[in-house]
Amino acid sequence: MPILNLDDVKPGMTLAEAVRNHQDQLLLDGGRRITEKSIRIFKSWGIRRVAVKFGRTGDHPGDGVAAAGLATAIEEGLRARFGDGLSDPLMVAIMQAAGRQLAARQKKKTGDVRS
Repeated sequence: MPILNLDDVKPGMTLAEAVRNHQDQLLLDGGRRITEKSIRIFKSWGIRRVAVKFGRTGDHPGDGVAAAGLATAIEEGLRARFGDGLSDPLMVAIMQAAGRQLAARQKKKTGDVRS
């Protein structure tokens, strides 16, 4: 269960735990999808970090690598190598950069020059 800085949270991610304000009022229940509106509400209450679910359906910031067109084998290889480091936004960015490099190599190998 990665804990992300609010600046790294994207709409469509799923909360792993409920988010409560400093008065212990529920802002959004665990298991709910995060929206632009919920991010604005969190910011207005001074929430800085939230726990998100790690999943293969866009719940994790590292899922952008798969969306970039990487083959499943490459994505799984990267996830295996980066493991628990994916809760760190810097490691996610490094994994995404590695994914882009591997995708470019794969395209070059197969002769696919489309972007």
